[in-house]
Amino acid sequence: MVRYSKNFSQLYDEVMYLPDKIFLKFRRKRLLSGLSGKILEVGVGTGTNFQHYNNDTEVIGIEPSPYMFTKAENRKNRLPFPNRFTLHNIGCGYSEMQGLIQPESLDAVVCTLVLCTVPEPQKALTNFMKWLKPGGRLIILEHVRAHHRVGIKAQNLLNPAWERLAEGCQLNRPTDILLAESGFQLVREEYFWLGLPFYEAEFKKPEK
Repeated sequence: MVRYSKNFSQLYDEVMYLPDKIFLKFRRKRLLSGLSGKILEVGVGTGTNFQHYNNDTEVIGIEPSPYMFTKAENRKNRLPFPNRFTLHNIGCGYSEMQGLIQPESLDAVVCTLVLCTVPEPQKALTNFMKWLKPGGRLIILEHVRAHHRVGIKAQNLLNPAWERLAEGCQLNRPTDILLAESGFQLVREEYFWLGLPFYEAEFKKPEK
């Protein structure tokens, strides 16, 4: 079971400030600014994505860390239209989400820097498929397992210590491969490097 740290939540924005400002902010905006309708954001963290959503969206955000959740609530309350966001201090397990999201009720699911921490990612992807409307979007911005042997070995070596330090984050999770096998249709993808291999992608649930 992950133990959430107040210190980790306090340091997160400071550690991520430059990477977000220089490398990730424009990617977040590109992925999120065109979305509309009812959206589930999984693992909102401190609310970094909130500024990028359009005014016609209804965002349900979940975050299991109580410390991150508090910071996200504070950030939400500083927005021009905070009532567009409903936040819940829970994870994305089925028992936690049961009753919150109905089948085929979402226009989009957003996952940015979070699938590396989800305990059962395949099950989460199955639930996303169930919750999305036909044609609904799955938005991804994640670090992934390296595609060459040396990188994989390095990630495997560092992962046990990193997992403890970063509240369950898995450096070596092949999220891009899991997505390719999930049944979602790929719309667009891009790999890039930011100290780790990263993956930006848009998928959609197949139409009926």
